[in-house]
Amino acid sequence: MKIPSIPNNSILGINYSGMHDSAISIVSPTGKVIFASSLERVTRVKQDGRPPYRLLELIDFSKISKIGVSADKELDKSLDMESKIHPLRLPFSNDSQSDYLIHDKPFYDFFSKFDIPVHFVCHQLSHASSAFWMSGLKEATCFTYDGGMNNSLWFGAMYNASLENGIQVLDRFSITKYAKITTLYSVITGLLGFTPNKHEGKVTGLAAFGKRNEKCESILMKMLSEDYKKIEGLGEWFFTYSNEKPPAYFVDPERRKEILSQFDGISKEDIAHNLQRISENHVIEIFANAKKENFLSKSICLAGGLFANVKINQRVKEFGFENIFVVPPMTDDGAGLGAALYLASQNKEFQPQKIDSMFLGFDFSKSEIEDSLTQHGIVFEKVDNPIPLIVDALNVGSIIGIFQGKMEFGPRSLGNRTIIGQANRKEINTELNDKLRRTEFMPFAPITRIEDAKDCYIGFSGAEFTAEFMTITFQCTKEMIEKSPAVVHIDDTARPEFIRKETNLLLYNILTAYKEKTGIASLINTSFNIHEEPIVCSPDDAIIGFLESGLDYLYLEGGYFVSFEANIKNALHQLQKKGQAKSQKEELYQNALDLYSGRFNQIFLGLKDKERKILEQQDILAKQDLLIKAQDTSQKEKDLLIKAQDTSQKEKDLLIKTLDASQKEKDALIHRHHFFAHELMAELRNDNYNFKTLWPSDRYSLLSIVIPTYNQGQFIADCLDSIINQTYKDLEIIIQDSMSTDSTEKICLEYAAKDSRIRYFREKDSGQSDAINRGLKKSTGEFWTWICSDDRYTNLHC
Repeated sequence: MKIPSIPNNSILGINYSGMHDSAISIVSPTGKVIFASSLERVTRVKQDGRPPYRLLELIDFSKISKIGVSADKELDKSLDMESKIHPLRLPFSNDSQSDYLIHDKPFYDFFSKFDIPVHFVCHQLSHASSAFWMSGLKEATCFTYDGGMNNSLWFGAMYNASLENGIQVLDRFSITKYAKITTLYSVITGLLGFTPNKHEGKVTGLAAFGKRNEKCESILMKMLSEDYKKIEGLGEWFFTYSNEKPPAYFVDPERRKEILSQFDGISKEDIAHNLQRISENHVIEIFANAKKENFLSKSICLAGGLFANVKINQRVKEFGFENIFVVPPMTDDGAGLGAALYLASQNKEFQPQKIDSMFLGFDFSKSEIEDSLTQHGIVFEKVDNPIPLIVDALNVGSIIGIFQGKMEFGPRSLGNRTIIGQANRKEINTELNDKLRRTEFMPFAPITRIEDAKDCYIGFSGAEFTAEFMTITFQCTKEMIEKSPAVVHIDDTARPEFIRKETNLLLYNILTAYKEKTGIASLINTSFNIHEEPIVCSPDDAIIGFLESGLDYLYLEGGYFVSFEANIKNALHQLQKKGQAKSQKEELYQNALDLYSGRFNQIFLGLKDKERKILEQQDILAKQDLLIKAQDTSQKEKDLLIKAQDTSQKEKDLLIKTLDASQKEKDALIHRHHFFAHELMAELRNDNYNFKTLWPSDRYSLLSIVIPTYNQGQFIADCLDSIINQTYKDLEIIIQDSMSTDSTEKICLEYAAKDSRIRYFREKDSGQSDAINRGLKKSTGEFWTWICSDDRYTNLHC
């Protein structure tokens, strides 16, 4: 992988928070975007938040004059202010929340390693810069809104932006005074069983299936006022600032159950619907208030994680703006690019340009592509003109992966790392979800030539440019609903990508030929990745994704056309390679858990039933497992296994039956996730499980238990006794004491003197999460968990 030639005195933009979406961008002194990529694309870890060394090592730093960081250098509470336009004023002071939003030492250690000047740019200003300087607009209102950032009081802001005067702040939203709609959206995402900060889009899609519910609405509004502190603490980050372990966000299972119980009798669809309605109305209320303050111009630019919500973006456009631009990398990976653009805007030679495309990532030569095909032993056809082959395949219902040109930057696949298929068959959504192991409630997005947009969509005037990046929904015409039902949601909207000949000639020509052949103007477009994996980056990624998903065809730039039917043996080999380290059944369990990342606490509840349900929901994995074992079966049987999308119930039952877990595998499943071990034990106790059988002595491994504490001397001894008295002895106990002033220190030292497994640390921290992270960094166990110092484990023995 190579980064394009960098002009002298270019600016490097970095987004690094120690939590998620690490990314780099390179901007020339004149403001031209040279390169941009998130770390996840090269590490293959979704939303990877580790330091972006894998990207930085590719840069010629002799060409870089300065570095822009999308975060404030330090938290300045003296800047706190009231908002004129934010309507959700908290009924209490939330000043203590700011104490947790301070970057720790590793953040500064990372940036201290650079020999080039490092400039810290306000996170919200970075977002606004990413939107305005790429919009091509001469003047606009910029509105940013996300979950906030360490070292900053602000989670949103409104700016006036112009080519003449730059970007000037109009209003800002303080975490100490106002409720964040983003917090509520993430919390409900977790309550509904999805992964917060990752699967909010699923909730947006689910919302269209629900209806208004006054009780639900009342509960949600209460969460934005008197119960706000409760929902803020629902989840926590672990492994922050780690170089080795990707930071991970976990939802507290006990608090999740407590909050979810308020919604008893209300369907998930209704919860999602009312959440989406409140969120849309919240944003519109802000704009109504901004209009009264005379803050608004004719054009609006949007940036920040909230505006990944395409339905909100549609409502903003309908508010009355002549033009709307939603920056394509609207989440934090795009903030680093905004920081670089902001610094470039301070240069005399700065000449902002309307961005042509988001094809800003890695590119691969024809020889590199062919080498990858050869190394994987792929059978391929070399063609001069792939258009007729692709269109003929589409016309008979085939699903095709496309790999060409530079990789897209941002969360959307825009045609260079993409999968396309028919939009006229509604059932293709199920087929694609099965192949890619996804669970989606919103249909896949359409691609449409920009000259055909008027026949397909309503009300897109002034949003044509932003629709090139799939960041907004429109109402569909009757013709679109009838001819392309697979891409039209239940509310008759779609989230299109408008295709121009100048920016994506291959897709433009495919759409042209497909319309000539079928009379249909749109095709399905979805990102080229299997569920919970990043969009593919390299030819190797594309080939592996193709073989694992079982797409019908793969086209790679340079005329390389690959059929899955001709590469069944390669697919079997790839699946074998993936499962070599573990038994196939154990690998299946691991895959299922990975696919439900952030939901395994939910999987553990009712474990006996869930084991079967996981396999039912992921029956394509079961098919793959059988494929691996079916090497001696006839070609006809292999084809049947691969193409059996509409498996009969009898066949599904057979697949599940062949994967019934042995007791040893149940043990392995439990053993891998000690984080929720105490909750799991309680559930298993209710089912009268035999712990000795589930957790046999020959499976013992070192377990690290972290105890965060502060002035809990009256409880700490009981907590330690509850651990020591367990029959599982292969433990290390790490006590992380935040400078207690009571008897805590004396008690802990006495216990440590008697038991060599206890390690006591007394040091200042910034709260419970920080204390836990400090303890985890000191741990040496294969598995780990934590317990509060005023809690106790039950007298269960395993």
